[in-house]
Amino acid sequence: MFPHHLQPSDNYILSHTVPLCLIGRHADMFNSLFRTSLIAILLFFTGYVQATVVEAEGRAIIENNDLAAAREAAILDATQQASMHAAVFISSNQVVRDGILEIDNMEISTLGQVSNIQVLDEKVIGNILHVRIIADVLIDTGCKNGVTNKYVKSLALAAFPLENLGQAKLGNLHDAPLAFPRQLTQLFNQSKTLTALNAGRINFYPDPSLAATSQLSDGALSSMLSNIKKMDVNYVVSGVIKDMSIVDPSTYNEDNYFVDLYNRSKYLNQKPLRNLRAFTIDLFVHDGFSGNLVMQKSYQTAGLWDLDPSIKTGFSSTSFAQEDYGQKIQELQQQIVNDLTENLLCEPFTARITNSQDKTIWISAGSAQGVKIGDKLTVYRRSTFYTPDMRPQTQLMNTQQTLVIKDVQNSFASGQIKGAVEQFNIRPGDLVIAN
Repeated sequence: MFPHHLQPSDNYILSHTVPLCLIGRHADMFNSLFRTSLIAILLFFTGYVQATVVEAEGRAIIENNDLAAAREAAILDATQQASMHAAVFISSNQVVRDGILEIDNMEISTLGQVSNIQVLDEKVIGNILHVRIIADVLIDTGCKNGVTNKYVKSLALAAFPLENLGQAKLGNLHDAPLAFPRQLTQLFNQSKTLTALNAGRINFYPDPSLAATSQLSDGALSSMLSNIKKMDVNYVVSGVIKDMSIVDPSTYNEDNYFVDLYNRSKYLNQKPLRNLRAFTIDLFVHDGFSGNLVMQKSYQTAGLWDLDPSIKTGFSSTSFAQEDYGQKIQELQQQIVNDLTENLLCEPFTARITNSQDKTIWISAGSAQGVKIGDKLTVYRRSTFYTPDMRPQTQLMNTQQTLVIKDVQNSFASGQIKGAVEQFNIRPGDLVIAN
């Protein structure tokens, strides 16, 4: 129900979910304007988010002659219809043959945010109030690469070793390799868009200057990835802290007190430049199941380091966070979280097969990851092949079998395929993928 103070001319923003049962209950209310608008919407969806104007009709029974309450209910019904109309999308199973759209699996997703509602007309027929509205609907059209699943993906953050240990001496920032991934983990979990695990005790790069993207036979980056593999995460984030130096090396190089005092007074007006400290990292994101490199990027920032050289704050202390340098690193961390969220949300969702028997398959993802009864995931068999130089690589083969989820628990789910798992040699350790 709308708030009682809402009048037909007011603006109201609604973000909601319409059950699929509404489709049947309100099918008679789909007017010709909707059908025309739907075609236009499907043809012109080009971005992640798109606004459109939708006209819709709502109905409500007038009970106890309470016309005001019926009007609120009818406007709400019309708003739901507007959102549903605008956010209908055809799943990836659609096929066009001879100019006719054949739909194998239509999904109704009410992702629309409705605003600027205007009542165009209302009339009473019997004891039912009919309201016709026009409204703006903001629609999340998904990813440009066609990925539409809304599953919660997981990642583990490994250590970020220092390439130059001597640079951490100023401020005693030697805890940065562990603190940096721990802080990123906290930011990811605060956003609730990705589930993050702190694996900062695992170092993929014993020699940071030789940070590699090679794989082992199990699709790992190194032998240490076997620990990550047990976590069943979709992605592994690792990296190297390349630079933590003072931009002007002469700032802290003078040992003579009087010469240092003279230099500080000489460069007093240039203090921001002389106290500027760099922070640069190389970041790698690998698929947690295949070990393939998904994303690689360098990040850099710089901030003022005004503390006396004798002060040892550590990387994870409150005093470090209060420094301009620490604040700039926090901003960089938030940028990393935003970048990875944007990129990884548009990657396919993968889960490991934990057991299989007859036509039933169990997977290591459940309601916590957004899996629901009726979901469909493609089954892939995982194997290893070797390159000419005998480097092992992970290979995924589509079995052409669709797993339909029948039962969902918090951390696992099960479903069935049409054929028998033995027929397709499906075993624990194989994968299911949803686009």
